[in-house]
Parts: sequence; structure tokens; C-alpha cells
Amino acid sequence: MNVIFFIMAGFMFSCGNKEIKEMPLFVADKVTPAPFPDTGIPDFTFPQDSNTINGWIKSGKMDEIYHHGWGIWAGLTSSTTQSLGGQVLLVYETWLTPSEIIDSINGTGIHRTGRANLNKPNQFLHAELKGGEHADTKISESVSYSPAASDYALKNKIFMYTTLAHYAQEGRTQIPDFPSDAITIKPVFKLIEKSKLDSTGLYAMASWHGPTNKVEAFPEIEWKSCIYVDINNRGQGNGSQDMSCSGPSRATIYNLTDFISYTMNDEDVYYYNKEFGTDAKPGDIALLVGMHVATRETLRWTWQSFWWASDADNPPAPSSKQIAQARPLSYLKGAAAHYAMAVAYSMVYPDQPYTGGSSVGDTVIGFNPYLEAGFGPSVFTGSNSYVVKNGQKIMTNAGVRTNCMSCHVYAAYDVYQPSNGTPYNGDAYVSLDDSIFTGKLKLDFAWSVQGNIDTTGMAAFLSKQPGK
Repeated sequence: MNVIFFIMAGFMFSCGNKEIKEMPLFVADKVTPAPFPDTGIPDFTFPQDSNTINGWIKSGKMDEIYHHGWGIWAGLTSSTTQSLGGQVLLVYETWLTPSEIIDSINGTGIHRTGRANLNKPNQFLHAELKGGEHADTKISESVSYSPAASDYALKNKIFMYTTLAHYAQEGRTQIPDFPSDAITIKPVFKLIEKSKLDSTGLYAMASWHGPTNKVEAFPEIEWKSCIYVDINNRGQGNGSQDMSCSGPSRATIYNLTDFISYTMNDEDVYYYNKEFGTDAKPGDIALLVGMHVATRETLRWTWQSFWWASDADNPPAPSSKQIAQARPLSYLKGAAAHYAMAVAYSMVYPDQPYTGGSSVGDTVIGFNPYLEAGFGPSVFTGSNSYVVKNGQKIMTNAGVRTNCMSCHVYAAYDVYQPSNGTPYNGDAYVSLDDSIFTGKLKLDFAWSVQGNIDTTGMAAFLSKQPGK
């Protein structure tokens, strides 16, 4: 069903010689959030029983974990029966964003008429990553909730400051648990601006070749590795990368069809330009280069991260050839098979208990090159970014040594002192009753709640507190 809607781009009241600035008009199709599908993959179940997953973790059954992670990816990237501008929507593209959920809570209703708007990564508030000369290093992201997660957020009004304040007043130490079938995602994109391409139609992009061994920031500009995307699909890339970013060759040119992507419409570019101050045009192309995916199937969630890989059969760390071999290729549609995966189903290995454990054993590294690799030691303000193995302290205070679970366990909010945040941490064991949470409300591993709180009512609440 087509719908027409208006967005106020800024205006001046018409009075005397004052002018009225026209509002842009967008026309799009209504989008309905699609449930996670039945993938048909043998021996894959979602949601899987937590006891089963915890058994895999305890027993080190990594092949089971890899199979499960790829099953989730296959479901997210499955096609729906919906389309937008002639492009078929994938399951994950239909899901609601926190801002849309907040609109519904506030009574303005959900008007989902396109894909999620793209924003600057919240994580980059922790560090400034500067772009380079040869390859585009600017990325954008969105955050979306599966229908189960968004229903939970709507029912519990979890993005509202007043809700969190009420929980704190009741003496609660954490928000209600998300349901076991909840999924939260953070897709990461690069934008191909057609007006900036030369006659060859090639787009240069930094591509991941693996982490540095040093405990330091490793942003895209320092990778010194590129691939080239042919928007006309004449590429013959063979898994190679240009390791000097000096120019394309037959082996390093890949097709647009090797990526999950979409063509931006008027609404997409309006919000993109508003966010980034750019001059993107309708018809420009958003390339999916990565995605963080978390599911609430276990108490500490499952964590998997995906990124585009030139050689998806033998991707570099934090993925591996073993992980790639676990792909259910008969069930991964098209470009979805061109992505690598890293997993973090525990903080360290062997796995430690929920409370009272120690940061000892092997590190479990699970990060996304396009999100965390650029973070250096100065970003990690916590004191426990390390794992002890055989009596030796292995420092993890760099983006290439992070673990999604070790990071998201710190998702918490101080209702009475909102600026009193928790630290950014590398891979390490963190007890669920750590003293860092004293006086804070734990957010069930969901930084997406902390980053999208509607602060309506905050000033009034805080003004009534003792000492104010």
C-alpha cells in the first residue's frame, strides 16, 4: 500500500516579507515488521533452549555455536514478500528502530514507510576515527529490534526515563528481562555516492585483512588494504585485496551483487544528509559492510558479528576458515554468503559462572572490524581489560581485543546521576553482581536502551530529589 507523508525540513512563518520553506514530500510503501522465519536449516532452532546453548559453551562445541550463528544470519537475510521501491526487503530491514518504538509509546504511532534511517555510530563517541585518502572510511549504522524485542520494549516502555526512574524508586537493580526470542541488531553501512565515481563506476573501500598484534588502535586508514566495488557488476574479484590501496586490478574488483545493499530513496537521503551534513542523492547505494547481532536465548545473550569479506571461504581473524566452513550455503541467499562471522558466547574460556568467577583462561575475541578496530587504549577506561592465562596478564584494552558480551554486560543507567556511566571494556570476565553496578539499573546487556532514552520528565524527577 502506498502512503504519502510530509516531513518538515525547517520553516519560517509567512508574515510580511517572510518566506515559507517548502516541506519535502515522500512517497513510500508501508513496511510491516517480519518475524524471524523458519529457515529450514537442519538442526537449527530459534529460539534454542538456553540449556542446550549453555551445554555447547561448557563443552566447547564450537561447531554447534557456529552452526547456530549462521542460522541466525540466514534468517535475518531471508527475503520477505514485501518490497520498497522495487527492491525486495530482507527480514532485518523491516524491523523497528528505537526511535519508532518511542514514537509509538508517546502516542504518535509507528509510521514505518521505509528502511531504518542511518546514523553516526554511538560507539564512536568513545573515539574519533578519521578517514583516509584512498578508501572511504566513513560508516553509518542503524539499530533495530525484532518483533519480539520491540513488543517487549513497547509493553514495558523501556526507553522512557520515567519508566527507569520508577524502577529505581522501587529498589529494582535491573529492568525486566527481554524475552528469549528477542533479537537486536546493529547493521553498518558505507555509502556509494554515484556523483563521486569516475567513468569506471568503481568504488574504493577499506577491506579487513586481519588484526594487528599490538595493543593499539587499528582504524581503517591503517589497514592499507582495499577492494573495489563495480556498481555495473563487471568485476572478477577472486578473494584478493589491494594491499597498498594503489589501484584496482581484475582480482580486486568485486560486484555490487557480492554485497547486501539497497538504493537510497528521497526519504533515506534526506535523513542521511541531515545526520552527516553531506549531499547524498536518491539513487546512491548503501552497502552493508557489517552487523552486530545479539539474541536473548541465554541469560548473557548470544553474540555474533558479521562483516563483508573478500575471501569469505577463508576469512581473517576474528573469524576463521573453520567458521566459514560451517556456513549452510544451501540456505544463505546470494550475497549473504560473502560475509564472515565472529562469535562471543562466553567472556573467557573455559566459561565462568554468572557471579563470583575470575578473568582467567583463554581470551574470547569477538569484534566487528568496521566498528571496534579503531579503538585504542585511551578508549578503555575500565581497570579490568585483561585476562590471566598461566599467570600472565594478557591486556585487552584495544578494539581488536574486545568481546561483545564483555562490553554489553556493562549496559547500565544511573537514574539519579545520568552522566555517571560505566566504562568501555576489552575482553574480560565481569560478574553480574560486580560493584560497578551499585546504584545503577542494569539494562539486560542492551546498550541500545541506554543510547535511546527519552528524557521527558527527567528534569522534574531530579528536581524533587533530596539536595536539589
